[in-house]
Amino acid sequence: MSKRNRPPARPRPSPSSLTPEELALVTGQTRSGKTFGVAERVRGEPRLLVWGVKADFSRFYRCSGTNDPAVLHAAALSSRPVRIEFTAPATTGHFDLFCRLAWVWIRVNAAAGHSVALVVDELADVTSPGKAPVAWGEIVRKAMEHRPRIYALTQRPAESDKTILGNCFTLRCYAMSRADDRRAMARELDVPQAYLDELRHDRKEWLERSMVTRRLTTGGKGLPTRDVAG
Repeated sequence: MSKRNRPPARPRPSPSSLTPEELALVTGQTRSGKTFGVAERVRGEPRLLVWGVKADFSRFYRCSGTNDPAVLHAAALSSRPVRIEFTAPATTGHFDLFCRLAWVWIRVNAAAGHSVALVVDELADVTSPGKAPVAWGEIVRKAMEHRPRIYALTQRPAESDKTILGNCFTLRCYAMSRADDRRAMARELDVPQAYLDELRHDRKEWLERSMVTRRLTTGGKGLPTRDVAG
């Protein structure tokens, strides 16, 4: 093809045109507000991929649910708007497949100039204390240059991989029933344990630390977000 007839090169997206990247670890006991809070953050995201064995996002938060790897594969190769929750059983094989395809999907959409959001629910089902599984670890360590918004949810960080804990930009904690868990999260958030002891389960209250700016904030369902000294 001559230079005269060659189609113009597709412009690469400017980083400023994409949504600011996020890598967040969200923790708290069951029904404390983790899923609700993350769903609110990605409510307006037209490109959303969810690992969700409980199918909460497809039942309540405008996602299409599927346990078919072929559907997930097709979505991963496309930059079209899609909100999909992969609801296959929580096996290491299924999670590895999900992460490998999610990594492709993040890069395909970044090349097209699109922001995306990735949610991994119940992280402790598919990871264990120590280094993250290979495919998930690759996303956590390398994806930020493509500016995705990634949210990992777990009831107990002690049961989940430490790769996300060591790399996250944001750490949010909801109410926790066990004193040991509150003590551990107080250390990670660098706050007195009393801050976590006072979080109310019924109001879906949370405490959040930006690991980048060190800003500490709190809020809850129907409550304003406010800064906290500490």
